[in-house]
Amino acid sequence: MITPAARRLDAGLLTMAGFLTTAYLLAPALLGPSRAEDFPRAFVHYWNEGSSSFPSDLQPIVDHQFRSHLIRTAIALLLLAALLTLLVRLPRYRVLLGVVCLVAAVLLIANVQGFVSPFGTLLPHLASHPAEPGLPAALTQVRDQITNGPRSPVLDVMLDQYRRWHVVKAVLIGILSASLAGLAVMSWPRRRVISLLTAALGVAALVVVAADVTTVADPDAPFLLLLQGD
Repeated sequence: MITPAARRLDAGLLTMAGFLTTAYLLAPALLGPSRAEDFPRAFVHYWNEGSSSFPSDLQPIVDHQFRSHLIRTAIALLLLAALLTLLVRLPRYRVLLGVVCLVAAVLLIANVQGFVSPFGTLLPHLASHPAEPGLPAALTQVRDQITNGPRSPVLDVMLDQYRRWHVVKAVLIGILSASLAGLAVMSWPRRRVISLLTAALGVAALVVVAADVTTVADPDAPFLLLLQGD
């Protein structure tokens, strides 16, 4: 029997989940403009300077990226906790809540990557601004250094952030894959369809982990593809 107290708790958790979802969507706007569109210009300056330290026009962009992802990580973590609690308390909506929990977990992983490697998450912007003055020449030099060497301190920073991004992704998706495998075992044989779907998602997550491990071991080729927008 569902008591009034239990109903109030479930309603409170649903309200919290809705509030956290709204907060997640609005958080970047509350921090002010990201200036991500200025990143290609700041990157050209950074590359031409040649020092591993971020110059004054790049540091605020990286700092904003860090803060934005850090706040969203905290929100996504709380949201996932609320959804998992609802998943346990409302078995009738297990499938729907399971899907929403998976989405929240993916968002959490993406944002942990973002605050661990804020500069790395900005690198894809380089491929979308081919007309930025000085950028084609800088990217040509990046490709030449990766292929022929020697590698500058700036390129070392870029590759370090790129590897870090994939290391974190591999670890967190590995944890997700293990969790999905555990859920698949727990669901079998009472809910075979759900168990098989969960197991399939776990295998797909393992494929992603394998791809990330391969990238960390040999990042040069995928890094060049990133800069080309492929």
